[in-house]
Amino acid sequence: MLRSSPPSFPPIGGDERGGAIAWIDGGPTVARQEELESLLRAAEPLIELAIAEDIGPGDATSEATLAADAILHGCVIAKASGVIAGLSVAAAVFRRVDPAIDVVAQVDDGQEVVAGELVAEVTGPARSVLAAERTALNFLQRMSGIATLTSRFVDAVACTPTAILDTRKTLPGFRLLDKYAVRMGGGQNHRMSLYDMVLIKDNHIDAAGGIIPAVAAARAAHPSLPIEVEVRDLDELRQALSISPPVDRIMLDNMSLEEMRQAVATAAGRVPLETSGNVTLGRVAEMATTGVDYISVGALTHSVRALDLSMEVTPPPLSPPLGGTKGGEAAMAVNLATHVARLKSVLSDRIVILGHHYQRDDVIAFADLRGDSLALAREATRTDAQFIVFCGVHFMAETAAILAKPGQHVLIPDPTAGCYLADTATLEPVQAAWDHLEVASGNAEAEFMPVTYVNSSVELKGFCGQHGGIVCTSGNAERVVRWALQRRPRVFFFPDQHLGRNVCKGIGIPLGDMLLWDERQPPSAEAIRKATVILWPGACNVHQRFRPQHVSDKRERFPTMRVIVHPECKMEIVDLADDTGSTAHIVRQVAAAPAGTQWAIGTETRLVHRLQQQHPGQLIMPLADVPPFCRTMGQITLQNLAQLLEGLARGEIINEVAVDVETAHRARMALDRMLELA
Repeated sequence: MLRSSPPSFPPIGGDERGGAIAWIDGGPTVARQEELESLLRAAEPLIELAIAEDIGPGDATSEATLAADAILHGCVIAKASGVIAGLSVAAAVFRRVDPAIDVVAQVDDGQEVVAGELVAEVTGPARSVLAAERTALNFLQRMSGIATLTSRFVDAVACTPTAILDTRKTLPGFRLLDKYAVRMGGGQNHRMSLYDMVLIKDNHIDAAGGIIPAVAAARAAHPSLPIEVEVRDLDELRQALSISPPVDRIMLDNMSLEEMRQAVATAAGRVPLETSGNVTLGRVAEMATTGVDYISVGALTHSVRALDLSMEVTPPPLSPPLGGTKGGEAAMAVNLATHVARLKSVLSDRIVILGHHYQRDDVIAFADLRGDSLALAREATRTDAQFIVFCGVHFMAETAAILAKPGQHVLIPDPTAGCYLADTATLEPVQAAWDHLEVASGNAEAEFMPVTYVNSSVELKGFCGQHGGIVCTSGNAERVVRWALQRRPRVFFFPDQHLGRNVCKGIGIPLGDMLLWDERQPPSAEAIRKATVILWPGACNVHQRFRPQHVSDKRERFPTMRVIVHPECKMEIVDLADDTGSTAHIVRQVAAAPAGTQWAIGTETRLVHRLQQQHPGQLIMPLADVPPFCRTMGQITLQNLAQLLEGLARGEIINEVAVDVETAHRARMALDRMLELA
């Protein structure tokens, strides 16, 4: 069991399934390998201390109750939904206790899991597995808790350009681990320590005799370090802005929302602004709407609630199940897959399963038809199956229900699987904006063609149908916008500002002719009359994760790599990419590329992983350093698919998606216009 002279940590590099942990779906990229090696170096002394305090000379209970040669298999299970971080650290704990323990991760760091999901499997000497269990879970739970909370803050500001930063309010000794977990949640790191950045705060300013002398002294002492200055009011802000050359960043300390707005207007983009103080989930979105570039949140690390995880142990199976994994949960997954296959066979041609590209591998394996929103909308009109089972998110199933033939039923395995982007626009505020356009233009329906992205509620599709508008997908958005501008002089595009901006720019509309709607302060009538396109301020929380730095990093490492991204990404990402298009377009481009092609793909990670598996002759990797997963797409699991099919097999219809007749009629008009152009 525990060695008195511990072996050194095995390297993560080399065989992608070697080292401290093995991955089921491919290994980490080179950059991630380096990051994980740094993480383990930082974790090593913490692991030594943790093992010493928890195990000491030995695990008295396990040594007394378990045979020395007993072998156990453990399944680490999520007891709540959250983002996983720290799998390599947890694996390093097990291997430090006993190198004979084998750890296989079933998910990635940065991936959101649902309650009941298998996170990792552990197999090895029973005494060692149980001795290491609590210490390994302590690391994994804390880091996953940080990643989970961070992801909630990041999602809260996803419709704005604002980035979420951590602080130095970390658990002493855990700085690198805590900040790694923040990145896994989609946040960005502030300075690591006191030595890698100059942050001139109020005490420094007062002691130095003012902002200007404090900055001058800092530059003289550390000319190569970036400098940030904290300001307490607008007068201090103006002092900081007067410095030449400019400082690297200015922090607005505990300012009110109105003061932040004034500060943003005063800075006018000359220096990036960060705000801090009293940041909560309840107010962070409103803080972001002030226009600040960064919001630093101490609560990410100092007030973290651990993600609830547990390990369930069983004797190992006599032989590993399919896929090379081990143990009870994996064997149950194999049995569940067999059960779903049997149910499909029983139901036969009464059902058709539609699967979106972002679905889990084990779910999409049972899809009769897979594709993006446009392809699946088409298929919903073509099938004669009595039951359409939609493995996607709710707006997709609603669309299928609208397009289905009389007598057909559309079902979704998890009716709570929504869409962040779709939720950024609802009927009431869109109607209020339309009323404002009516007043400003004199006749909104003559001036503006409403275009809603398919990632929207059925009510908004109905709104478009009612006003002569149309639905688009990422695959046909350009054709739809051209169609709209041939019929009316202007377009009202919602909910995704980035898709709208990218498409309109691509067909030659100047950025100055596009107006981003502000619900809090609608634009003036004059600004509206000058605009060709009104963009709703919605965004996808997955595609918001990609940053220009990701593109430059990939190209620096791989000079011949092609970057292809989804048009829901920000304009600066699309401008830097070699190609952009829908998920179907991305799939086609990769499939048509010759062996040896290198791709960095900016879209949801499950699709990227699937393309890696399907095209082993190409080098394919996610664009972002922390690949983003769509949480709501991940809510469709093999288990809830099986439960739905079980209901059908016994004559029970569950989770049917229904749309009221009037709304469906209006929405159908807008969808039919789209399909005529598809």
